[in-house]
Amino acid sequence: MRAPATDVLASRATRWYATILSLLHTLTAVAWLTYRHIPKLATSPRAICWPLFEDCASWRQHFDEREVLAWLVVYMALGVVGAALFLLRRPRAGLIVFVATTLLGAALYALDYRLRFNQIYMFSWVVIVFLLVRDKLVVLQALVASFYFWAGTLKLNREWVSGAALYAKPWLVPPSLIPASCVYVLVLELVLCWGLFSSRARVRWIVYAQLVLFHVVSFGVVGYFYPLLMLGLGAVYPLGWLSGPGTTLCASTLRSHRRIVFAVVGAFSIFQLVPHLFPGDTAVTGEGRLFALHMFDARIECTGGGTLVAPDGSTEHRELIDYTADLRSRCDPLGIYGTVRWLCGDLSQRGDTRRLDVSISARRTTDAHMRPLIEVNDICHAHLGYSPWHHNVWILGD
Repeated sequence: MRAPATDVLASRATRWYATILSLLHTLTAVAWLTYRHIPKLATSPRAICWPLFEDCASWRQHFDEREVLAWLVVYMALGVVGAALFLLRRPRAGLIVFVATTLLGAALYALDYRLRFNQIYMFSWVVIVFLLVRDKLVVLQALVASFYFWAGTLKLNREWVSGAALYAKPWLVPPSLIPASCVYVLVLELVLCWGLFSSRARVRWIVYAQLVLFHVVSFGVVGYFYPLLMLGLGAVYPLGWLSGPGTTLCASTLRSHRRIVFAVVGAFSIFQLVPHLFPGDTAVTGEGRLFALHMFDARIECTGGGTLVAPDGSTEHRELIDYTADLRSRCDPLGIYGTVRWLCGDLSQRGDTRRLDVSISARRTTDAHMRPLIEVNDICHAHLGYSPWHHNVWILGD
């Protein structure tokens, strides 16, 4: 921890940013509790496991709700302790606690796929870069701007421009101005955000103020987690700018940091291209989206479910779509696949010989008609799996 600790100790701004990142761990724990109710979710027998960790149910069975809640409280507390250590100029101890907090958060995250948030994806990138890279504030200014730019590329569709992708009314925006405000967000994320690297301080501060206003307005649409986390991550800009020219990323400082800046931004950008390697509308199919940002690029609707068919021909409907889940994840084929795996296991355990046929259709809200998303008969004996690396043939969505 000596080199990273020296880097944190050398700059008051870096120490303050480390404090903010520690507190964002605590914010994440609060979001898992209030948005997902993690103690109940992570101990329910109906596990939705992550790809490459499909045996998560065997891990979950060793915990009850009280134990998961206790670990969540520890996670919250460690975030506060780490922040206090950074403020007290104890960077080595602070970094040790910060790493421990990160590992505990990752372990909790692995308990269920439904704990996934786009916010945690961005937070994870920042944490990795913060721990591994020197000149943290300069590099992170480039990375956070990349978040905005690539989020803007996802919004280049009629769902966003028309406002149909929004689930609620933004704060302070009249209904008649929602389409115009959506277009402005596109301009802000794709064009204006690069003003954060202007050599003129006034331009930088004006753009930053627009981003702050954007996140304040978004409270009415996405709740508290995303705006507060992005305000925390975006604090790298005022902290860097107020520390002096050496920590302000612009044309002059980029020359001395270009290799690491281009390496980090290039790596992040490559991950954003992964969904384009998969066929169909990946906003509907979800394929490749584990590797990339998952923003308000489209609002998806789905319908259908499972049908249990007995040998005598009698049928029984089984719900496979979790309508209590948030709108961005309820139609995700990976989540539906997890529900199917649980149901098939339950049928097998009870000796139920009925077959399960699955028929689910989905669409963007601006599409005229539903299209088949999953159509598989006797799915419990179809030997299906979910791979994040290549197209899954049972996911239609073309």
